[in-house]
Amino acid sequence: MKESMAVIESPLGADPEVRRLYDRAANRYDRLNNLMSFGTSNWYRRRTILSLELPTDASLVDVGSGTGSLALAAQRFLPDSSAIIAVDPSPEMRALASRAGVRDVRDGSFASIPVGDASMDAMVSGFAIRYVEDLSEAFAEACRVLRPGGRLVLLEMVIPRSPAKQRLLRFLIRGLGAHVCSLACGSRAIGELMRHFWDSISSFESPELVVESLKKSGFLDVEYRYVGGLLGEFRARVPVE
Repeated sequence: MKESMAVIESPLGADPEVRRLYDRAANRYDRLNNLMSFGTSNWYRRRTILSLELPTDASLVDVGSGTGSLALAAQRFLPDSSAIIAVDPSPEMRALASRAGVRDVRDGSFASIPVGDASMDAMVSGFAIRYVEDLSEAFAEACRVLRPGGRLVLLEMVIPRSPAKQRLLRFLIRGLGAHVCSLACGSRAIGELMRHFWDSISSFESPELVVESLKKSGFLDVEYRYVGGLLGEFRARVPVE
């Protein structure tokens, strides 16, 4: 199995300063993702969409879409879909997603997803759930937009619990990684984003708490799966009425 060390995506529910940080780094975003995932970013996006096992005409919303990579993968593997929607609060990210070829890009967040009730067959999100302040509110909104039986996959970075491993990762990401990636991408904003990235993943809720919140929100078949490196995913399904 391929492993990714870390991936950086767009913020959902973040404060204005965090959004500005992502806006400033937007033009170097995809280059940074490729560096930090050791070239595995296309693999995990393809894997995410295919793992949903959706019919080719299924509808899907990507919340916290960033530059639109997951939505683009969905457009590739769901060629008959009439509704593949990328949602992000950052205007810079939305502009990049549109230029990359995402057909439907909208302003929004987990707190307010701009699609109709029970209108989506699936929802995906790449590394944005850690920015949500109220998980129960976000998951209630996810339930609102998904059809009965609709599927949810949330990709997220989860750090190991060992203090020694955490100290090493802090140095590799917030210290060395911030310096090297800033030089490689030719942008000081990338270094700032790397330091913020570590702060956000190191303060994220435990997988157990996220799973419990999904269950309390009414989702079924809830599970957390370790994928590789720091990458994990939360998977769930809306009940069939």
